Amino acid sequence: MKRILKTKRNHGWFTLRSQNDIRFRINVFAGAIAIAGTIMIMRYAQLAVFPTQLNEKLRNQASRQFESEVKLLPPRAKIVDRSGRTLAVSVLHPSIFAIPKRLPKDNETLDKIAKTLKIPKQILLDMRKTRKGFAWLRRHIPPSEFAHMGDLQQWREFIGVAEEPKRIYPEKEAAAHLIGFVGRDNIGLEGVESVFNSVLNGTPQVAKVTRDARGHITLITPNGAVQPEHESAPLQLSIDLSIQATAESALRDGILKSKARAGSAVVMDVQTGELLAIASYPTYDLNTPPSNQPEARRFRPLMDALELGSVVKPLFIARAIDKKKINPNEKFNCENGSMPVPGGKIRDTHPHGMIDSSEIIKVSSNICTYKIAQRLGRTGLYDALGAFGLIRPPGTGLPGEWGGRVARPDSWKEMRFANISFGQGIAISTLQMTRAMAILTGNGTDPGIRVLALGEERDSLQPELPPLRVISEDTSRLVTNMMRGVVEEEGGTGRLASISGLTVAGKTGTAQKYDPKTRSYSERIATFTGVVPAEKPRLAITVVIDEPQVRPAYGGVLAGPVFSEIGQKAINYLNSRGLIQLDSTQSPPPLSPLAKRGGNGDKAHDRH
Repeated sequence: MKRILKTKRNHGWFTLRSQNDIRFRINVFAGAIAIAGTIMIMRYAQLAVFPTQLNEKLRNQASRQFESEVKLLPPRAKIVDRSGRTLAVSVLHPSIFAIPKRLPKDNETLDKIAKTLKIPKQILLDMRKTRKGFAWLRRHIPPSEFAHMGDLQQWREFIGVAEEPKRIYPEKEAAAHLIGFVGRDNIGLEGVESVFNSVLNGTPQVAKVTRDARGHITLITPNGAVQPEHESAPLQLSIDLSIQATAESALRDGILKSKARAGSAVVMDVQTGELLAIASYPTYDLNTPPSNQPEARRFRPLMDALELGSVVKPLFIARAIDKKKINPNEKFNCENGSMPVPGGKIRDTHPHGMIDSSEIIKVSSNICTYKIAQRLGRTGLYDALGAFGLIRPPGTGLPGEWGGRVARPDSWKEMRFANISFGQGIAISTLQMTRAMAILTGNGTDPGIRVLALGEERDSLQPELPPLRVISEDTSRLVTNMMRGVVEEEGGTGRLASISGLTVAGKTGTAQKYDPKTRSYSERIATFTGVVPAEKPRLAITVVIDEPQVRPAYGGVLAGPVFSEIGQKAINYLNSRGLIQLDSTQSPPPLSPLAKRGGNGDKAHDRH
């Protein structure tokens, strides 16, 4: 009995000892795993995190899998007109690249590659010598052409394909100079594309060119490297595509009819300062910008410095009235068409006697305008040029913007003073003149100039400033009404600028063009500038025909009809869209027999 109890006691002790041993072993095993895990984590940190020599060595070994890196840009934001119609958009196109140091040495393969990709074989030979890690072979290939290249996978050990955004301009020539274009690297080179490049472009992403286990080339791109980073809002321009097309078509026809060298036209909203159209001729297709045709790429409404002649006369008359230097009804003696001035003589085309300011504008008298300028004085005339924006850049921010060329008044001799009073000896641009006309007729305040639609949040080029008053509202209305006589009254120099059913206020200009090479005046410039409707101006329009070869080369004859076509179609378009209200009772002014025959309505009056 005692033996049995002892055996049982021994068995219980053994069982208890066995259980304790199992727990011990489990604890030891768990501790070993924990220690091993800690060691592994520490080793990982040593290899991958901490900047140790071993870490650097392993990174260098791993980097041997990478052949090179390349920056890829996401598509640029769209450019649209004020109605949202697309003017510029980016579309993904395939681009082919190579790893030069891995190009094969056999000429037969290189011949096949060159023939397939339509590139000179010498490019491949030169590239192979460089031993670079990356080089573009062809970029922005049309998808249809790429599809006919066949299987490029046969050369996948040293040739690869990436998608890159290519800028497309659906309207081709429309507003080409304003929009501008981009280079191969998606960087804006001219126009709005250049000025707002940082706004339109996304952030570059780095893509790595690597080799897989079989040695094939692979382009590893970050997520969305060639896709928009976000839904980029389009950049909305102030121009209206329909009005722009009208201006370009009318300007082109006018230049061809007058056999002119070039020309420009600007349509501006008098109330807001927005450019609704800005046309330059000759022009070009934005999809294939010419590299060796500077004449086609020249943005004439901004860049051309021209003596536009008599179109500036109403500005000086308005300033003299506003400064109370003259009475609007006061009459001046036009000396029967000829007046001596120290240093020479000034003339009118037709002799006139005593006429008031309204008649001076209508018949475009140089002599009487000079007499009014004398009331202002040299400084007063110079200040008037500045107030109407003719001696400073318009402020669009676009490259090449002309700021005007006028000598300081203390350097003017009397003959120079006289010439400036009727628009000779001062160089201004079409855009500057349009702005001056908007100031003159738009209640006398300067609305500025906008190339982006009103309310566009990214219009940082022109900060919001209160309108600057140049002349009083009364003077603005008075002189605008005076300019109606140029178009609406018998004997006016701009009869061919009339628009059926609408009132027009404007001014013609015919000037000789100064040639800096010969230092003489030779060719002509024909200009018409004005507003429509005259009783409540909405559109300021300026048309310039540069070096017309037909005669007579008068502003009313050559530029007037172009103004009329642009004004009529633009107003009808705005009216049809409910953007402007016209007086249904308005009737067109009666046309003179000369104007009805299509004659030169300003031949007898406007020579300057």
